Amino acid sequence: MSEIKVSILGTGSGTCSLTGKEGSDGLTVRFEDGTLEGFLSWRAFKQLLSMKATKEEQPSARPKRSTESVPVASAANGEVK
Repeated sequence: MSEIKVSILGTGSGTCSLTGKEGSDGLTVRFEDGTLEGFLSWRAFKQLLSMKATKEEQPSARPKRSTESVPVASAANGEVK
């Protein structure tokens, strides 16, 4: 698991930056990677941490598809189909 660096700047009530819900209990945060600086409800903060952790765990490079031609298998009687 990789590190997620976040600074908690304060706690209280406010409008959640992620959901837009007003009057939420939560915290004001700043993520070091620059993705967010603002107020989040506790629930949104937990969800965002989970999403970031999942994203970090997934391999960044997808396997490349082969562009090579694949030989055609011949039938038992020798005919190519």
